[in-house]
Parts: sequence; structure tokens; C-alpha cells
Amino acid sequence: GDTNSNPSAYQIGTNNIHFYASNDLQEWTRIASLKQGNIYTYAIEQGNWQYRYIKLVDLSENSSLSEIGFRKEDHTGFLPISILRDKQKDGPYPGSLLIDEQDKLVLSPTYYDQAYFDEIYHVRNAWEIANGQYMYANVHPLLGTNIIALSIRLFGMNPFSWRLPGAIAGVLMLPVLYGILKLLLKRDEFSLIGSFLLAADFMHITTSRIATLEPFSILFILCSFYWMLKYCMSNFYTLPMRKGILYLLLSGIFMGISISAKWTGCYAAVGLAIMLFTNWIQRYLEYKKDKKAHSQFFQILLKTMLLCVIFFIIIPITIYCISYIPDQIFRNEPWSIANVWKQAQQMYFYHVNLNATHPYQSTWFQWVFDLRPMWYYVGTVGNIFHTISCFSNPLLTWAGVPAILFTTYRALFKKDTVAWYIVVGYFSGLLPWIIYVHRIVFAYHFYPTSLFTIIAIVYCIYHLKERKYQFVVPLYLALYLGLFILFLPVTTGFGTTIQFAKFLAWLPGWYFG
Repeated sequence: GDTNSNPSAYQIGTNNIHFYASNDLQEWTRIASLKQGNIYTYAIEQGNWQYRYIKLVDLSENSSLSEIGFRKEDHTGFLPISILRDKQKDGPYPGSLLIDEQDKLVLSPTYYDQAYFDEIYHVRNAWEIANGQYMYANVHPLLGTNIIALSIRLFGMNPFSWRLPGAIAGVLMLPVLYGILKLLLKRDEFSLIGSFLLAADFMHITTSRIATLEPFSILFILCSFYWMLKYCMSNFYTLPMRKGILYLLLSGIFMGISISAKWTGCYAAVGLAIMLFTNWIQRYLEYKKDKKAHSQFFQILLKTMLLCVIFFIIIPITIYCISYIPDQIFRNEPWSIANVWKQAQQMYFYHVNLNATHPYQSTWFQWVFDLRPMWYYVGTVGNIFHTISCFSNPLLTWAGVPAILFTTYRALFKKDTVAWYIVVGYFSGLLPWIIYVHRIVFAYHFYPTSLFTIIAIVYCIYHLKERKYQFVVPLYLALYLGLFILFLPVTTGFGTTIQFAKFLAWLPGWYFG
């Protein structure tokens, strides 16, 4: 488990490890090669071999192997093994470490027993942080990774502990979304509908069950929008100054936390700024209409603007820098603001210059219409097929397109303030991926925007109710839940058959195994 064992290399998994077999220690036959296995995952080679001795030859200093097991022919357990010869016997990493945890090996591992997708990076970093080691990868801010590291320190190095924080964040999104909808639409029934739509969204359950950074950043984005809405939807002139300042302070704090978890929080920050400035413009227009009634406008505005410099610039930067204190970003270098800045530059240039392709990459247009899921995991245990893909509930995206068009119309042509706030949240999450980001992207990058898609759908349901079309709503919700249940085997990895997984591939770009 020591991923810092070789300071001159990275331990990236089973990279070019060869297995040779013999019965007499004279003639050796290569029986297997592990070339592309990732750290914290099982690399399984199938075969029916009858040999007494096994020799390992590692051809790459970047290799990492934690434990070896040889499964019995009848798959009832593992064969007893021992070390005969070991060139590293007197070193810090003897061969005996490869067979000292045989009781922890799993005969037929699934995603419950190992890392998958980006967990191989985030969990590794979290383990290294938890143990005060130099980190392998630093292409994202580290607050979310620090949260995973804390869970590892508390509950041990296992899939439950590294996935627990994201699951908690996913659960907490539900009441926060409820609160946002209550602010916007003032009625509990619509808040409940929105929370239901989030709970039954494919992407939400898939992303909440994997140790990645999205649940943290999106939870804190929602929190920052909640407090900004509290401020913007209050009366500028009757709201006590202390309350207004508190709302903005909390919005700024959560904005800083979201950016410290993942830079997608920066896109949300633009949305917050638009909401705040348009609110001030609206108050200024009110002031112009009745200067006597609103004589304190400039006094309140000036104080608020000065404090916002602290709340939305100084405090977020401070939070961002402080979040790096537990981390060793550069080998043998202590924490410093200079190192935080250097790492931020490295992150930026990494993402800007990333020139890679992936079979399951997608575009913003495919996100909006749910055309290209991101395939995370596949595995088979006996006749049970396990597969995990990340995409939205089709009735979220397909209803979301007309919903956001209607909401945009209401915002621009009916001057509906509620619709305006929804549109700002939606497009602040989506437009950067259209205009600014030109590298490889995936379906899960739509996750922040999907939250505001839900809000737009609920906003439309609100207007349907007002126009006596409420009979459509229970039908939509029932179909939405039905799809959620139907697709659970391919969004969560619950056991199914490969035939059923193929049946669910309704569109050409959908592939589940």
C-alpha cells in the first residue's frame, strides 16, 4: 500500500509484470502478463495451470502489486503459497508482503471490492494524504480529496470508507434542493417534486456511489445558490442589514468551498455574480422611480459592495489556500501559498493542453439530449453481469429541453425574476463547456447543470398546475420513477444478465456491455 516506495517513479498498478511457471526450477514458461492493471483494482488472469513454482519478473519501476492469490480449480478458495526465493528479502518491501493478506482476497471481486473509474486517482491521492505521503496526481483542487482522506483515516482503507463521504453529500443535496425550490416557488409540494426528481435521477445515484469529487462541488454549489437566493429574493430596503450580510457571507463561504473541491465551482461563481449584479440593477431602477422612499439605496449598496469584495474574493481564496494545508503537493516541500499557486498553474495548463481521446467521451449537445453515457465499470461473476454507466434519467433531459426553453422565455420576455434565477444557474453551468472548454469531456460534466434542469422542470410543473393541466404531473412522475427502477442494473452495478443490459441500450450511443 506504500505508493511512495520508489521516489523516482510512480506506482501505477500492474504495469508489465510477467509470471513464469516451472516444476523443476530449471525450465520456465511464461503463463501470464499483467500490463494494464490499475492500482487498487484486481488484475485477474484466467487459466488452468499445473505447476509447482511461480516466478515474478517486473520490467517496470512504475509497477505496483499489493497481493497475489492463486484460485483453486473449483473456485472454492485460494491455494496455499509460500516464498521460496526473494531478492528483496532484506529490503523494506520483501516478497512476503505479496502473500501476507490472503484472508482479504476476494474470490470473485466486483465493484464492491475494488476501485473503478476515477477512483484509481482520487482514492490513491486520499490514501497518500491520509498517510502524509507525496501525491501521485494533482489535477484538481484537494478539498474533496481531503474529505475522502478523512474518511479513510476514520474507517480504514476500503471501498465503503472512500465512498461514504460522496454518498452523504448526495443525500444532503436533497434538502438543499428542497430549500431552493421553496424559496423560488413558495410551496412544499413543488419542493418535494424537485427532491423526488433528483433522488430518482440516474446520474445522481451513480455519482453518489463512487469516490469522486462531483458530489462535494455540486453540494456546495447548491448551498451557495441557496444563500444568494435568500439575499436576492429579500426586500433590499426592509431586510435588516445584518441578515443580508449574513446571507452573502454564507454564499461566499460555500462558493469558496465548492471551488476548493473542483473548479466547476468557478462557473457557478459567475452565475452568482450575475444574480447579484442584476439584483442591484433592479434595486437601482426601483430607486430611480421613488428616490424619497429609497433614499438609503446608495448607502446600503456601497457597504454591501465593499463587504462582497471580502465575501466573494478574499474569503474564497483563503479557503482555497487553507484546504491545501494537509497535503504534500510537491515532494519534500512544505505547504506554502507559492506552492498552492504553482499547483493551480499546473492544473490549468494540464486541462488546457490535455490532448486525449476516449471511447465514451461526449459533447454538451449529447448531454442535453442524453445521447452518450459514460461507461464506468463492467464485470461478470458466474452468470451475473455487473455494469455501471453514468447518464441522466431520460425523462429529466428530454423534458428538460422544453422546460428550459419555456423558463428562458419567461425570464426574457415576461421579466419573471424566478425564471431568471433558474436560467442563470442553468447556463452558468452549461455555457463554459460550450464556449470555453475544448478538451475531452464526459457525461458527468452535465451533473451541475442537471440540478437546474430539475428546477426548470418543477417551474414548468408549477405553471401546469396553475393552468389546470395537473393530470400530466403524476403520469410524468410515475414514468420517471419507472425508468429509474428499470435502469438500476446499469446505473448502480446491481447484478443482471448481459441480455437485459443490451436490451436497455435504446439509443445508438448507449452501451452497457
